[in-house]
This record gives sequence, C-alpha cells and structure tokens, in this order.
Amino acid sequence: MIWFLWACASSLCAAALAESNKVFKLDGAMLNAWRSTFATAFLGIAVPYMVWPDNKWFYIVASLDGAVTAIGMIMFFVLAARQSGRVSSMILPLAAIGSYLAWWMLMPIERPDIMENPIQVFMAVIAATLVMVGIHKIRDTDVTLDSFLIVLPVGFLFGVFDALTKYVMGEEFNLYKLALSYAFLELVVCTIVAWAALIPMPKKGRPMSFLNKKLLWGGFWCAFWTAGMVLSSIFAIALAPHPTLPGLLMAMTPIWLFAFNQIRGVKDEVSIPASILLIAGALGLLISTL
Repeated sequence: MIWFLWACASSLCAAALAESNKVFKLDGAMLNAWRSTFATAFLGIAVPYMVWPDNKWFYIVASLDGAVTAIGMIMFFVLAARQSGRVSSMILPLAAIGSYLAWWMLMPIERPDIMENPIQVFMAVIAATLVMVGIHKIRDTDVTLDSFLIVLPVGFLFGVFDALTKYVMGEEFNLYKLALSYAFLELVVCTIVAWAALIPMPKKGRPMSFLNKKLLWGGFWCAFWTAGMVLSSIFAIALAPHPTLPGLLMAMTPIWLFAFNQIRGVKDEVSIPASILLIAGALGLLISTL
C-alpha cells in the first residue's frame, strides 16, 4: 500500500514539473542542466543520512540510470522542438514492457503463476491493459514513425532501469536511506551529462546567459519537483511487489494536471473516459497486489 502512495506522489511531482516548464518557458537544455544541479544540491543536504552499500552494481546501475535519464530529457526537448508528437503516450507503455521483461529475467522465482493465483494474475493483466489504453487515449496524439523509433530505445531503457533499481535495492533494512543514496548518485551523473550536452551548443544558439535570473529561478523550482519525483519514484519502486507497477501509475500525471487546470478555469483537452480508465486501472493494480 505504501508504494502506491509514493507512486502517486511521484506522479504529482511530475505534473508540477510539467506545469513549471510551461510557466517559465525557458530554454530546455539549459533548464535541464540547472534543474539537475539544484536537485542534486537539495538531496545533498541529506548526505549524512545516506547509506553506501558494498555492492558495486548499486553504483553502476545508479550511474547508468542518471545518464539515461539525462539523455531521455534531452531527447524530449528535441522532439518538442520538432513537434514530433506527445512522447509521453509512447514512453510509459514502452517502459512498462521493458520493466516487466527485465524483472522476468532477473527474478524467475517471482514470475506470476496463473495456476496458483489465477484471479490475482487476471486482475493485474486487466488493470495494466486499462492503464495502457487510458495512456493512449487520454489526449489526441500525432505520433509519427520517426518519433516512435527515437523514443523506443530510451523508453524501453527507462523500464529496464526501474527493474534494475529494485534489484540492486534488495530488501535492506535501511531502505529509505539506501534510496536517498541511489537518488543522489543518479542526479549527480544526470547533472554531469546535462552540462556536457551543452558543450557542443554554439554560443549563438543560446538564448540566454547561464546566470540569467529567470533561468536560475525556473531551475530552482523545477529542481524542487524533480527531486521529489525522483526520490518518491525510487521509494515506490523499492517497496512495490513488482517494479512495473509504479511506472504505470505515473500515467496519472495528466489527470493531476487536468484537475489543476479545472480549478484555475483553464481549458484542458483531456478525455474523461480515458481518465476513468486510468483511475480504474490504477485501483485495479493496487487491489491485485493485496
């Protein structure tokens, strides 16, 4: 049950982050670098409470996760500039597939047995299907084959690293402290890659200076939500019975944005039937793990 609450918290932070990007309207690549930097600084405050295990794979997975996350964010900005479709409608299903297959290979003992728990397996499959359909139908999309081919490897890797994250976290007693360490290391690497990506960018292509006040302020707030999203996501993955479940619940992000826009009286073209499917699927996933 606790993992469900952390997954919802992560999707709320993701919604706030998406809305922040709309409000500040800053250069994507530079904002990505500064928000990663500030997010690392936020989590750095908790260094005294972190636990650093002896397992080398913990550091390898966290570092690679940070690099893939940074590359994924850069890819999103490129696709947005090309107006190549709503990548979120493709990322979540691909990540779910990657996570499920990776966990299936990593933990054969936890593969679902339809003979022993037919109702639980059936409910999980139906709930996941509802989420997938809801993700695809919640907004109109203009996804093209080119954008799909770009998103395919990164989306799949996102899911693979969800599975690897749960695997290296294990069932340690100090799970929250270990998650703090993982999130911090992930963001450190993400920051390095994000700044490195700016090196080849010509100065003429930079719309503002690195120390622009608006950029720093936007980076600060985006970092606040980024830190919350990353940390709560890792908590959810570590505590969930299966690493695919928290990723699927990230599909709730458009619903939070829709509710926020309704309160403000801002028009948001979200499909109500698809939203109901998402909520029903999320509840079904929760019930299937009880």
